[in-house]
Amino acid sequence: MTLVEAPRIVTLRAPSSTPAGPGITQQPRLRRSAAATRPPVSDWEVTYTGFESNPAARQAFQAAVDIWAALVASDVPIKVSATFKDLGDPNILGQAGPTDFAVPDDRTAYPVALANALLGYDVSLPSSRSSGNDIDAEFNNRAGNVYYGTDGAVPRGFVDFESVVLHELGHGLGLLGSMDVDDGKRGSFGAGTPYPAIFDRFTVLSQGAVQGKPLLSYPNRSTALGAALTSGGVYWDGALGKAAYNGRPPRLYTPSTYEPASSFSHLDDKDFPTGDRNALMTPFVENDEVIHDPGPVVLGMFADMGWDTPQPAGVRYTPVDPERVLDTRSGLGAPLRRLGSGSFLDLTVVGRAGVPADAQAVVLNLTGVGASEATDLRAYPTPRAGTAQPLVSNLNLAAGDIRANLVTVPVGENGRVRVLNRGGSVHVLADVLGWYGATASSTYHPVDPVRLLDTRASTGSGSLAGGAPRDLVVTGGAAGVPASATAVILTVTALRASSTTDVRVYPTPADASGPPMVSNLNLAPPGIVPNLVITKVGANGAVRLLNNTGQVDVIVDLAGWFDTETGALFHVLAPKRVLDTRTTAAPRVFAGESRDLPLLGVAGVSRSAVAAVLNVTGVSATRTTDVAVYPRPSDESFAPLVSSLNLLRGQTNADLVVSPLGAGGQVRLRNSGGDISLVADVAGWFGP
Repeated sequence: MTLVEAPRIVTLRAPSSTPAGPGITQQPRLRRSAAATRPPVSDWEVTYTGFESNPAARQAFQAAVDIWAALVASDVPIKVSATFKDLGDPNILGQAGPTDFAVPDDRTAYPVALANALLGYDVSLPSSRSSGNDIDAEFNNRAGNVYYGTDGAVPRGFVDFESVVLHELGHGLGLLGSMDVDDGKRGSFGAGTPYPAIFDRFTVLSQGAVQGKPLLSYPNRSTALGAALTSGGVYWDGALGKAAYNGRPPRLYTPSTYEPASSFSHLDDKDFPTGDRNALMTPFVENDEVIHDPGPVVLGMFADMGWDTPQPAGVRYTPVDPERVLDTRSGLGAPLRRLGSGSFLDLTVVGRAGVPADAQAVVLNLTGVGASEATDLRAYPTPRAGTAQPLVSNLNLAAGDIRANLVTVPVGENGRVRVLNRGGSVHVLADVLGWYGATASSTYHPVDPVRLLDTRASTGSGSLAGGAPRDLVVTGGAAGVPASATAVILTVTALRASSTTDVRVYPTPADASGPPMVSNLNLAPPGIVPNLVITKVGANGAVRLLNNTGQVDVIVDLAGWFDTETGALFHVLAPKRVLDTRTTAAPRVFAGESRDLPLLGVAGVSRSAVAAVLNVTGVSATRTTDVAVYPRPSDESFAPLVSSLNLLRGQTNADLVVSPLGAGGQVRLRNSGGDISLVADVAGWFGP
């Protein structure tokens, strides 16, 4: 264990007559976070110096301490030195930072309060310059127009002292990087030490053609790092910080001119303007601005760094009758043109197909049609600003392909989601199947995968004939789906088609109404095409399968169900790669082999999760095969007779999977034939 000097103290200045921030406006009075009324989860010991002349300032300081005490957990008391004195410049409101950084075996510098919380004991040495304190905080007793009340009733033109203290203590707890840019425009990290801060390890550059490049991959004391730190394109890449921003990477403040004590260690005020619930840790405090809650993004960033913070609430699901909201072939939802290489479109989903304004994520069936060359499509929440893209794909297409995949994508700015095409040109279709949100109706119930229908079997009633619907009862029976189920999760596989066709899966109507003008699977001989379907349960507890033309066999496997009773809630994540056998020592998975994938505590998946949402891709199959994804069994002899992904020789294809977690919080991926590389990206999880 090493103690190193804190890299710098972050200063917060009062607004000037020409503020660099978004402007001085009258703000609504914000109530204190409900979380701050809970019993404290950390004890704080504050030594007050100089506050005798202003008891109200001390009371406001303590109010900010109490908020943080209810939001970050530590078995070690957090010790603060709070000084109220003349800081010389009346425009400086206050400044704070960690007294020390501790460097455990991972060679990363942790603010001492966080190190204490993670290790469970006080790492400070009696002889260290910190004198046992974790945070040093100084505030200006000469600053004018400062309101010291704790009720949020800030007079017009005044700065709220409690908000300022809350901000500065956030730096002391760890929202503070070690990176800097010198006059020669060289960027550095470690503040003269070899150890980057834990904050630094979650920062990436995403701008133009450069996407997701870790800042720590640049040479220390290099102009390349300096350019990145003044690019305006630095983002937080931690899973929980992104989840708290509804699947988007939060952008950090990195203006073109490096600003000491402001650049890098704040959220960008353009993305989090005055009045935004996450605006506390932006670089500028505004007159009349009252923020008595760090906001979910900051708490998510703290959780990424290791703090134990409150888990965001999960959400329920509401299924809808499938409805097409995008078809670039007809101009529905986007201009009438193919989506070109590197191009994207922003699709409005809120207010369409029954998706309300408070929807947090939507379930879409995304289809690519007639790709001019091999490509992939990526669906992600429309960002507020910047160009950050996910480094994972949702749908892989070969030249000429017509193929679909289900996606669960967070809703982004102005109720939109973005679809990006990586190469060539392609038409894109999207159909809404449901949405997740706080006002949705249903919760998830996991099941081990079980086969409901195989038309090839003697009990399967034969292939589906073109235009002849077939109803499949999904409630009751051995699968245990109750009559109260509102929706079911099905893996539907179509194969042995006699001609090019599409298959539609939808709730069995109670009347003679026709099928929806959407499709779930597209295939041509000799294709074997699976797709995950989340569909409402229709009349008589059934769902309807409709083949468009010719003859086709269909396999249906149950993967879970929803109802309005108590069940698991959904927690959205930004997609994150959690498996890529191409990067391992044994990249290929051979016939009969499997890979076990641990997910608890990985990529933002909670240790309380019961199931995960994964996009699973099979790469370059050497022969026709299928991949089954299922909970890792406690009995190693068990393997369910289901499939999640089917590929022909040479194919690379993806399918969405919702799988319960098995022994050890793991899922198993098993390949049936030939050899193949496997890739998996986590997109969310179900749990409390």
